[in-house]
Amino acid sequence: NYEITETSHEDIVDSGDRRNSSSPRFHPKNLSTISTAVLALVLCIGALMIGFFHVIISPHTHNEEKQKSFGSPNLFDGMGRYVFDDYDSQTPYSDFLPGLAGIYGKPLYAFFVNRGQGIASFGVESKDKPIMEFSSANNAYQNTPLVGFRTFIQGTRSCTESGEKEDFVIEPFSPITTNFANTPTDEEDTDRFPPNKRTLYSGENEVQIQEIDFEHHIETNVTYFILPEEDFGAFVRRTTISNTNSDNRVTLSFLDGLAKMQPAGGDINMFLKTMGRTLEGFMGVYFPFKDDNTMPFYRLSSNPSDSDFIEIQKRGHYCVSIREDQKSSLLPIVYDASKVFGRDTTLLRPMELYGTSIKKILNGPQYGKAKTSSCFAAVEDVTLQPGESITITTYFGDADDIMDVPVIVRRLQQEGFAQYKLTRTREVIRQITTSVETRTGSKVFDAHVTQMFLDNSLRGGIPIVLGDEDDYNGMMTVDEDPKLKVFHVFSRIHGDLERDYNEFLLPSTFFSQGPGNFRDVAQNRRNDVVFNPKIGSFNLRMFLSFIQADGYEPYSVEAIVFTIEDKKLCEEIAIKAVGPADGHRAQREALTGILNNGPFRPGQLFQLMTEQNIFLIVSRQEFIDMVALVAESHPFAVYKEGYWADHWTYYLDMIESYLLIFPEQEERIMFDVKLPYFFSPASVQPRRKKYVENMSYDGGHDHIQQLD
Repeated sequence: NYEITETSHEDIVDSGDRRNSSSPRFHPKNLSTISTAVLALVLCIGALMIGFFHVIISPHTHNEEKQKSFGSPNLFDGMGRYVFDDYDSQTPYSDFLPGLAGIYGKPLYAFFVNRGQGIASFGVESKDKPIMEFSSANNAYQNTPLVGFRTFIQGTRSCTESGEKEDFVIEPFSPITTNFANTPTDEEDTDRFPPNKRTLYSGENEVQIQEIDFEHHIETNVTYFILPEEDFGAFVRRTTISNTNSDNRVTLSFLDGLAKMQPAGGDINMFLKTMGRTLEGFMGVYFPFKDDNTMPFYRLSSNPSDSDFIEIQKRGHYCVSIREDQKSSLLPIVYDASKVFGRDTTLLRPMELYGTSIKKILNGPQYGKAKTSSCFAAVEDVTLQPGESITITTYFGDADDIMDVPVIVRRLQQEGFAQYKLTRTREVIRQITTSVETRTGSKVFDAHVTQMFLDNSLRGGIPIVLGDEDDYNGMMTVDEDPKLKVFHVFSRIHGDLERDYNEFLLPSTFFSQGPGNFRDVAQNRRNDVVFNPKIGSFNLRMFLSFIQADGYEPYSVEAIVFTIEDKKLCEEIAIKAVGPADGHRAQREALTGILNNGPFRPGQLFQLMTEQNIFLIVSRQEFIDMVALVAESHPFAVYKEGYWADHWTYYLDMIESYLLIFPEQEERIMFDVKLPYFFSPASVQPRRKKYVENMSYDGGHDHIQQLD
């Protein structure tokens, strides 16, 4: 309806008059038609925009919403923890808690995955002593939602206005309700309630999971951490259930705990994998007091190994759950798994809870002999007003004897204990990583620096200096004062759910540390002297002393050991440590015997003192400094499995790091320090001794055979 005069390229680049005359010409007679066209165009755009926004907000596009949520830019929360939205529907991954309980704490190990309620395995020292069975990553992704931690809630919602009541049974974090991006959705349900929102918060020494149930107005938060700085070890689970409805109260009864709990009784990992049914015949649940189901003790009746004598088991795993209120009351434990799951041996659904109240389960009989038991803390009939919540804290650990559990419980029941320990577990990590705290424009980079330093510290250990007496000593290095001793804490071999080939060892003792592979320990101690110049040339001298006469080094590096040859010095320490009174004579003699009876490490020393009922009248730190002052330290390594060809390269890095801090010591460290050779039971034989000519297996011809 409007006329445009076409022009050529020459017309456009010609004079201004021609350019103006050849421009498109809009005739006045067509203005009304143009207005109509513009209005039609606006209406079309409006219709498209309405359709576009309908697609964005429509409940029918739930899958698109879920896919968008996976790309959330909020990587960290206010406490610096990494945030995983919809964690259980993302690509599976595994991780672990550092297993740090402080110098004067007893750590447990714990592994988690982004499935179910997170924790995939935890236990004492190694995978051979599990409280929750160790599973490789591929199995953990499948099993964790079922055999791991579970929460089952029986609830009644009361409507304030109408007086109507609604009963429900739900399982937060259930795999059945995982919010996968391509999960088929019911249009009516998504119209009424959005799907449950699940988030995982991964901290440096803790992990938290959260679920918000919009339909039932229930929010569940669970935090896991290792109990720090106590003379007993425990894995801690802290569960908070909240009523998020702003108008109506809700009455809840719930079970919260571990679906399958393993007993103590030696190294049982292989038994669980290959003879699980036979092993169940040895299992049992015991209690320190009759008619009290608050302190179950899980142990085997005897050692299941095939030997000519029976070893009665006394050591066991305990489970204690405390309701965090003014009374810190103990909660009863449901240990008979059949009372929860009935005949559903898949453990997928709590079949018994659909027809039986938790109160009836607690009042009825339970059986814990010759079967794998559970460990659920039970809460009965608690009413939460709008905005109110209830918190319970459950502790899992091991004890030498069943009567040790009531003693532990008295400590756990102190008011504010769990919250204080959660704060301390964060500070334990912060004390390690503060030396590399980084502030840049990238929070991801800052967190990466901290995490890398922490990971390397777990591989190589954190060096601490023992034997400080005064400020003068505090200004000297171990090279200048031979009374000062270096000891590395928190080191261990890097075994986890994916590196399941590694036999990690994390002793549950004070000054906890475990053995590590030579190359792992060496490469992660290269910069120790940079962060702690007080250790001087300790690492360099120790690793150079591992060189054998043939140029090879042992495979496994363990913590140094101490010895005190002079019995008189041991007696002097014993008098200062336990007192000169006649009533302490037995303790003095026992301590003297421990100190003067061969090599020991600090953690072993404290453990032996506990077993011998030796009580200090000085602080632990003062005592261990007294011991280190007069003790001799000795490097410790074992041949184990073989040699690596690249070990020697780390010596060069250690020398460079040392000279970076002490350049004036180059001549002394290269020429004046005497070093021993390491004597190994194994050696590399010349080729003429390694290869022999032998007959083939079929006897038909000769072949070359390589000897071990």
